[in-house]
Amino acid sequence: MPGKPDKTHRIRVRTLDGKPRDQGALNKLKSNQLGMPHLDLVGTTIAHEFVICATKETHIAQVRDKLGAAGLEALPDGDTAIAASAAPIPAPALQNRQGGFPQRGNPLRGSGPSRAQGTRAAASSGRQPLPGKPYRFVALPRELASAPPIWHDGTSSAGRLSGEIRFELETLTPLLVGWERGLAGSADGDWPLPPTIGGAGPLAANKSVLCPLRAPWGERPVVIPGDTLKGLLRHELGALLGAPMERVAERSYSYRPNAVYPIEPAGRVLVPRLARVPEDSVEERLLSGEHHIRVPTRLELFPAELQYNKKARKFDYSFDEGSGAPYHGGQGAGQRLNSKLRVHKSLTLLRKAQTEIAAVPPMAQEGYLQTVRHLIDLEHGHFSTRHPDIPGTITGETVRDRILAAAQTVVFQPGDLVWVEWDTENQCIVSLGWHYYYRWAYTDSVRGRRQGTRGRKEGGYERYGLFPLDDELAQDTEGAPRALSAVRRLFGYTGDNEGSAGIGKDDHTQLMGRISVNAALEIVGDAKNDEQRFLPPTFLRELGMPRPSAVEFYLKQPYQPQPRPADMAALVTYGDAAGYDEPGELAGRKFYLDRRDAYAAEPWKDDSPENRCNERSTLALEASRPQRKFRFTARFRDLDAAELAATLVALCPHQFREVLGGAHADGYCSKLGYARPLGWGSVRIEAKALLLLDDAGATPRLKPEAGLEQWVGKNWHATSTQAEWLDVHGRQHPDAADYPKAKDRDGNENIYTFHTTLRGEHSRSRRYRNGGDQ
Repeated sequence: MPGKPDKTHRIRVRTLDGKPRDQGALNKLKSNQLGMPHLDLVGTTIAHEFVICATKETHIAQVRDKLGAAGLEALPDGDTAIAASAAPIPAPALQNRQGGFPQRGNPLRGSGPSRAQGTRAAASSGRQPLPGKPYRFVALPRELASAPPIWHDGTSSAGRLSGEIRFELETLTPLLVGWERGLAGSADGDWPLPPTIGGAGPLAANKSVLCPLRAPWGERPVVIPGDTLKGLLRHELGALLGAPMERVAERSYSYRPNAVYPIEPAGRVLVPRLARVPEDSVEERLLSGEHHIRVPTRLELFPAELQYNKKARKFDYSFDEGSGAPYHGGQGAGQRLNSKLRVHKSLTLLRKAQTEIAAVPPMAQEGYLQTVRHLIDLEHGHFSTRHPDIPGTITGETVRDRILAAAQTVVFQPGDLVWVEWDTENQCIVSLGWHYYYRWAYTDSVRGRRQGTRGRKEGGYERYGLFPLDDELAQDTEGAPRALSAVRRLFGYTGDNEGSAGIGKDDHTQLMGRISVNAALEIVGDAKNDEQRFLPPTFLRELGMPRPSAVEFYLKQPYQPQPRPADMAALVTYGDAAGYDEPGELAGRKFYLDRRDAYAAEPWKDDSPENRCNERSTLALEASRPQRKFRFTARFRDLDAAELAATLVALCPHQFREVLGGAHADGYCSKLGYARPLGWGSVRIEAKALLLLDDAGATPRLKPEAGLEQWVGKNWHATSTQAEWLDVHGRQHPDAADYPKAKDRDGNENIYTFHTTLRGEHSRSRRYRNGGDQ
């Protein structure tokens, strides 16, 4: 690669999969994918970004048209300056970055030589890249496009296509699209379960049982509901065409700053410190509605050197002795809520210590208010119904009432002992709480940002890609939206969710879509009995719940396993503390991967006595075996040729892989139905016929389109996300794995321990400056 190309026409690009390219891949990119071997490609300081150099501006224009198909995206206003001795693009090493536009670092804490990056690789040498998992994400593009709506009054029909597509679906791994779920021993519902099911034996009480929908005639063929297939199509098109994510639920999350104590002093910037509430140092602040709570404005800090070290048997304070100062342990501030351990109610200092007064900065005060809001928000916050202890151990209402009462009248009284996180460099309080393991809300939520451009009525700002676009909210004189994003333009909108709220008014608050999908019907064929069609009753392993709290997977991780620019933590989160890190971007739309082990083994199965009695796992009945076939039809009205081509590609990635430039050796497939992360639901869909409406004559008729692959190739418009989208559909995907696990204290491997261990390490590492030894 030349040291400094003399080609003055340049464009900076990045790879959509977030991975670097070695020299062989770059040569293939220039010659095969872009078809322009005369270009120069020069590396940058970011491994998956590089500068394309050409001798003519027309060459750059040609490159722009081909970027999406080549798995690249232009970076508007990207720096195209090239050093006098530009480094070659490095081969892939220690990179595990997810797709989407780059995450910007934000080294807000400190400055000077202590922030040098030279020790980052050495400091993280013991940190491994994140392990595989059963899913990946397709990131949103940098720009979300829109176009004028298509109305149903006939005014938009000229030059557009109507008709139907006839599809055939083949199962590659077992398939179960659940229709009816029952609980063993329950008399409720329309489907009472017997105590014993043939092939499964006696059922434990409340065991969950799932079966498909079957038609009431003949051999009772399995039916895949049309709304399931339409949901699949909508999800695929959303990722393929780069549309906003419409139905992402709001969630707020928090972490424990003191989850793991930062023992080693070298390089430590943030430390926990015991503090006391002085007289006249608390204000009443508005929480929400009519509720006000006590917020400290000053605290009396004890030395950070105070110890409570059980291993070394060094104790500078003790709990729950008669003469101790008031201390409010646990989330319930001295009252036990869902804690497994007893909570402390007093703390006694065992030696004299010099104190100092420190102001609580406005950002820390606001962070505390946000944390209390998060703790009492039963819909989106910490103690919502997704919490494992709600409502089994305690009700959300009980928790909310106690925390709110404690924040209003109990905590931060003069003389109370509390905890803060102290910045030793900037000499300020970062976070605080009324007990050592206090929670601290992230600065951002799933749908909201602390900083942004378009505000939310709840406060804060909208997160990119989750709300209607500006053009969708703009209206003409009749209240109709001026434009719609790609998926809403095809499937319409209802306005009954945050993702489409505010689009149109009066008669234009809803719009019917232009694609309908009927149910898929099983082709029973010459199968002589149910044993040839269905698996025997199968006790499935317990499925994990999708948890966007797992920032390590649900947010882009541009640094891992390297440390972040500002500290030694490798993970990007929703924002640990205002001014101390850059909150992350959502990774994108989630797609389950086709697992190689699903073809040679049964990774979904768990026949153990413990799992048979597990109420959280499922007994699957009548799951279709591999190689079973189904047929269905999709009908469309007034589609652009490019929209129709996208519909075909979205459902049939294997059939049209050559159009997309796919070269995966095992081909491509889609995922549908239940237990997809365990290996079920891999299907391959093929378009058998495209019939277009011909209404030019006296009698309208459906006319078959010959040469389907050629028609799609002619009408398909490449998108910036297609390479990343196609990759997640690879059959027997090389990155597909089981949910990662780690051993708990008893030596048992489980998913929960993996995530909590990773989060605990993050909590510790963020307290060290980048460049220090831990």
